This record gives sequence, C-alpha cells and structure tokens, in this order.
Amino acid sequence: MKTIWGQDCLEFRPERWLTAEGDRFETPKDSFKFVAFNAGPRTCLGKDLAYLQMKSVASAVLLRYRLSPVPGHRVEQKMSLTLFMKNGLHVYLQPRGEVVA
Repeated sequence: MKTIWGQDCLEFRPERWLTAEGDRFETPKDSFKFVAFNAGPRTCLGKDLAYLQMKSVASAVLLRYRLSPVPGHRVEQKMSLTLFMKNGLHVYLQPRGEVVA
C-alpha cells in the first residue's frame, strides 16, 4: 500500500524497520501498519515474545555470518493470515571468523 509505505512499497528494504540512526530495530508506531499481529484491543498476546525471538535469532546469525542476497532472487510477500515470503529469502552466508563468547 503506497499510502502507508511510500512509492517504494514493493521494494525489499529491511532498513525501513531501523531507527533513523540505523542502529536498532524499531516497531511501527501505528500497530495497524503491520497486521500480522492484529491491532487494537485484539492484539496478539505473543507479539512481544515473537519480536524478542526475532531479535535474538537475527543477532545470533548476524554475529556469526555476513549475509548477502543471491543475485537475481525475486523477493515477494505471500498474502496470507501470517506474513511470509513467497519464495523465501535466498542469501549467501560467509562466516565472520572466530566468535569469542
């Protein structure tokens, strides 16, 4: 919807979910923009846990690997009750080296 996401709404731009400084993930201010968790008085009870899990998995993967998209892979959203990518997200993983825990 161009009225919500702008003229580039069909482009894959994960940075649109980052803060202006680009240093952390920021949930949309308007909960009606991303309807996977519903909005209003019937908001999904697991929304906060899902965001926490997403951040944990993303940070664990990004700590260990450098991701780069596979050239020519078409990124499309599949419309359904829960949002996911039609063809998945194909990326190349390059190990970052030794991780000290």
